[in-house]
Amino acid sequence: MCSRGPGTLAAMDVLQRMGPRRTPRTAVPPLELCALATTENAGTLRRRFRQWVGELTDPDTADDLALALYEALANVVDHAYVERGAPGLMTLWAAVSCPLSTGRDLVVTVIDEGAWRPSDGPGWRGRGLPLMRELMHATAVLPGERGTTVQLRRRIAPAPAVTPRRAAAMA
Repeated sequence: MCSRGPGTLAAMDVLQRMGPRRTPRTAVPPLELCALATTENAGTLRRRFRQWVGELTDPDTADDLALALYEALANVVDHAYVERGAPGLMTLWAAVSCPLSTGRDLVVTVIDEGAWRPSDGPGWRGRGLPLMRELMHATAVLPGERGTTVQLRRRIAPAPAVTPRRAAAMA
């Protein structure tokens, strides 16, 4: 069973105390996916995330975000469950704010229940975290006794409006 995203319970508690309300038309439901930590599943989660975030921003930004996410998922697949010898769970949780004048705030969280393993030096490995830091505005890695949480944050500009003229040009 997948756990809820970080802060979900606290946010739900606040909303319950506020009482019933209508969801703004501009609200986007969060994305929450959970799967066994395999390469195939990491690719599937990346594609589902890319589709979700592609509705919110331009294609180049959506590709950058999907790449940063995939690096976090690949770290889970490659490192989190090595000592167990079998894949465990990886959870992807992503949410965006309602539109702000400068775009939306995006938070992407990847959670595993394995063990954090820092890079063991130079070589062809160890480039995932620097890449995530380059593509995102903030990156946090929070190892703990029950697994590791990677949180990625970025302000994303709104997707350009599709006008009839632009739609014809894209066809």
